[in-house]
Amino acid sequence: MMVVLAVIFVKISIDFSEEYQMEAQQKINRDVAEGALKEVHPIFIDGKVNEQALHTIMHSMMAVNPSIEVYLLDPRGNILTYVVPYKEVKSTEVSLDPIKEFINGNPEEYVKGDDPRNPGEQKAFTTAPIIEEGEMKGYLYIILASKEYTSAMGALENSYILGLGVRTMALAFLFTTILGLLSIAFITRNINRIVAAVKLFREGDLNARIPVGSKGELSLMSETFNSMAEKIQNNIEELKSVEKLRRELIANVSHDLRSPIASIQGFTETILLKKETLTEEQKVKYLNIIAQNTSNLSKLVNDLFELSKLEANPEQLEPEPLQIAELVQDIADKFRIIAKEKNISINTIFSKSLPMVYADIQMTDRVFQNIIDNAIKYCNRGDVITVELELQSKQVLVRIKDTGTGIAQEDLPYIFDRYFKKQKNQSNSTGLGLAIVKKILDLHKSSIKVFSEVNRGTTFEFGLPVYQA
Repeated sequence: MMVVLAVIFVKISIDFSEEYQMEAQQKINRDVAEGALKEVHPIFIDGKVNEQALHTIMHSMMAVNPSIEVYLLDPRGNILTYVVPYKEVKSTEVSLDPIKEFINGNPEEYVKGDDPRNPGEQKAFTTAPIIEEGEMKGYLYIILASKEYTSAMGALENSYILGLGVRTMALAFLFTTILGLLSIAFITRNINRIVAAVKLFREGDLNARIPVGSKGELSLMSETFNSMAEKIQNNIEELKSVEKLRRELIANVSHDLRSPIASIQGFTETILLKKETLTEEQKVKYLNIIAQNTSNLSKLVNDLFELSKLEANPEQLEPEPLQIAELVQDIADKFRIIAKEKNISINTIFSKSLPMVYADIQMTDRVFQNIIDNAIKYCNRGDVITVELELQSKQVLVRIKDTGTGIAQEDLPYIFDRYFKKQKNQSNSTGLGLAIVKKILDLHKSSIKVFSEVNRGTTFEFGLPVYQA
């Protein structure tokens, strides 16, 4: 690659050098032809060339500057006579266009004309019109660099520029070698830092990171590794958290399953062992206890199954247009039967013109059921549960309030955690209801808020998006 660049450099340098020399020759000798005509006159006698006078001045000029070639042209550009080395002239005419451009154009412009000794080539020249007795007689046409001069100068130039090219190539090679070594040292240093950080991370130092310097491919690699390490570290922390949660879950499930199973087993064995001595009233009482514990056990298993299903398959959401007011009314009617036993009132407040929402019907139904069921458990006789629906911008705001016992402020951050129970000895609660509510609303990309005061009640608030046809 370096050799190719050096050859190109030499070629361009030679071409520019030749052009520079010819242009300089023309500007320096621009008035030579005109000055020669002032010294020799007349050029023509009786329509013929004054050979003696013309050759005298031509030879005098060549004695001063042997590199020039002198031609006498007629008005049409035909060569009448000339003085050149070795008399080697192959053309009989010269194009007049460059001559006229030289005479009439800008003196600062560089113009090349025909070289009669080398047809097809053009060289620097100077010229002047020959006007005698008011009539155009022809042109004095001077080539400023003869073939021999050009060859000699070309050889010298080639030798000089070739030497310059070799020196340039050597300097370039030295420079690129030094630059390459510095680049390799820089890259190697950065790679060593990357390797060191990766090795530390592999050996268990999860906080190992690669220092990120200026922009570049290695910096991008460092940023990518750091991002990957951060993600792996977060995943490990999550796995530790999940493992801790799993252990707590097993402990809680074991405890919650043990109590109803033990109760069912105990009362069943009692009935079987004392069936002859138990009265019908006692048998009914024990069977009711068994039925209640069986119901609690079934509810716990169902809640566990549903929560696990929501976490294992978050894409099961199937939203569709939903008339939220009708759903709330149906749920309230069903719970009024249960609430009536505790003398608790359930009220609904919403506008008949409320738009439809876009949500999963079954999951939304479960959210309302869990919150209202939870409210009934913590309400006393005479308390009121109110479900309000309100249109706000592009969502329907749901507000479920009760006048029950309320939740202590220190417990509020944990009420959506698994197995959280406001009363630890509450046997008819699985502690999973609000965790399921939170998970379902997360799938709907909706957040739930809770406000509560002890002995004054609790309010749950969340939004559902309005259906856009």
